[in-house]
Amino acid sequence: MKRKVIFISLLVIIAACNNQTNKSSQSSTRTITIQLNGKKYDQLIFRVDVGGPNHSMSAKFFPGKTNDGHKWAFSIPDSIDEVAVNYAILYRPFDLNTNTLYCVKFKGIAANDSSHYNYVFDEKNPNVEATYLETSGRKGVRGDGNYFMVNDTTIIDGLSRSEDLFKVNFKGKDTELELSMKYRAFSFLDMANYKTSFAEKDSISRKYLDSNYLMNMFNEMARDFKSIGNAKKIFYNFSERNRTSGCGKSIGSYIKLYTSAFENVLLTNTASGLLEPIILDSTKFNLLIFSASWCGHCHKLIPMLKDVYNDLNANLNMVYISVDEYKNNIENWKKLMKDNSIPWRSLFSTGHAKDIEDKYDAHSIPHALLVYPDKSVEKIDLRIKEDREKLYRLVQQKRNN
Repeated sequence: MKRKVIFISLLVIIAACNNQTNKSSQSSTRTITIQLNGKKYDQLIFRVDVGGPNHSMSAKFFPGKTNDGHKWAFSIPDSIDEVAVNYAILYRPFDLNTNTLYCVKFKGIAANDSSHYNYVFDEKNPNVEATYLETSGRKGVRGDGNYFMVNDTTIIDGLSRSEDLFKVNFKGKDTELELSMKYRAFSFLDMANYKTSFAEKDSISRKYLDSNYLMNMFNEMARDFKSIGNAKKIFYNFSERNRTSGCGKSIGSYIKLYTSAFENVLLTNTASGLLEPIILDSTKFNLLIFSASWCGHCHKLIPMLKDVYNDLNANLNMVYISVDEYKNNIENWKKLMKDNSIPWRSLFSTGHAKDIEDKYDAHSIPHALLVYPDKSVEKIDLRIKEDREKLYRLVQQKRNN
């Protein structure tokens, strides 16, 4: 079950995770220039979809300035990079009467590429020059799964589009926008031809080690590699600056979790209200189960978890970790523990849920980690028969030694 509801905005989401990591304490802005030859506009609006502190989405709008209707300048706060997940250029406000989005998009490089691309921010090359080709449209139908976030509270189902399509003059700079066109499938791992697919990712990431776009696409696929070693290899192809960006930190936490000794932290015990380490006895196997008061799929696992507890508790420590974000869910979680007579320990991460999710790869729940006595960590899914059998085998072997 996905941890959060995902709003699909502007059809193709190109994240720009933390392009800058060391921000000045004083707010500053940058200017992005868009030169659109062949078509004149009375207005252009730069739209940025951003992710809020609780993974929600919102939209920010920045009107452009022009002297001739072709060359447009947009003043964008530097801080927007920290949370931006999509950029778009609109030539008319969204029409609520017809559910129509009016936007400027760019044609791909390859002649057979039918995709239309949004602007992708590039710190080194923030400006774009392009020439008008044509206007295309699409009529949306309610229920077609094509969602659009009009503002912070309004979601449209059945989006219609009117797109002015431009061809970009890239001038051979390998901009992020150009890379998004060249390597739009970078986040896809061909498992049937894994060796070749991995080699391609390896080569591309070494060539464009500073690309924020490619780092974000890597973030999308990092958990799909056949081994954590493969993911680590690609990760360290990227520059240090990229590895310490927002997306880089996210992937780095994931890789560190499964390649380093478990990092024990203090959380609040549900029953006592006192802080205590997640793992109290590291000489045993420890099963960490991440859940939440609202997660129905998590609660369906309780009978199975009780079986595991009854069978293995002498040699296996189990602990619930609630990733409920809000204090008003604490009582709901306590009630769940009481109503189901949960015999294993329970901890809260409330107030630190996002940090816990990042640190322990718990962005979707149910999620469980098995921590070995040597402090190595492995993801385990008790819904999978092979994983359950492996857990029993490991714990029983430890008991017999």
